[in-house]
Amino acid sequence: MPFLTAELIFYAVVSGLGLLIAVYAMLNGSAINRHTPSQLKAPPAAFNTPVAGIAALAFGIAGYGFSKYGQLGAITNVIAAIIAGGIAWVGMTMLMAKWAYKGSLVDPHEELEELQGTVASITRAITSTSLGEIEYFSHGQRLHAHARSIDGAPVDVGTEVVIEKIVDGVADVELWSVVEQRI
Repeated sequence: MPFLTAELIFYAVVSGLGLLIAVYAMLNGSAINRHTPSQLKAPPAAFNTPVAGIAALAFGIAGYGFSKYGQLGAITNVIAAIIAGGIAWVGMTMLMAKWAYKGSLVDPHEELEELQGTVASITRAITSTSLGEIEYFSHGQRLHAHARSIDGAPVDVGTEVVIEKIVDGVADVELWSVVEQRI
C-alpha cells in the first residue's frame, strides 16, 4: 500500500473516531453520574468526551485535507493536523467552560417538578394555624419537609398525602383520598 493511501486511511479513521466520540457525547452527555442526581458533577472543561471528539475530528479532517490536496510533506501535514486539533480543543474547551458547564447540572425547578405527585405521610399534624411535617422518599433517601394543606384543613399524623409543590421548604399537600377519587 502506498504511503499516501495509508496516510489518508489513518486520517479518515481518526476523523471517524472523533465523530463517533462526539455523537456519543451528544447522546449521553458529558456529566459524570455517580448513581444519584445529588452526586452529578461536571468533568473538567478541557478533558471530556465532547472536547476529545471534536479535537480528533478536526485533526483527522485537517490531516486528510492537507494530505490529499496539499503539496506539503507528511511531517508538515501531521503538524498542521495537530495545530487544527489543538485549535478545536481550545475552542471546544472555551465553549464547554463558558456555556455548557456554566450553570448547575441539576435544575432546581426540575427537582421540584419531579416531587409533584409524590405520596408522603404526615409525621407532625397540620392544623389551620400551624405547619405540619411530611416524610417522603426521593432518590432512595427518606426526606422531611414542613407542610400545609392546600385547602387549609387540618390533617392528622399518619395520613397519606400527595405533594402538590414545595416552595421555600414548605410542601403544599392534598389528601391522597381526594386525589385518588380524581384518578
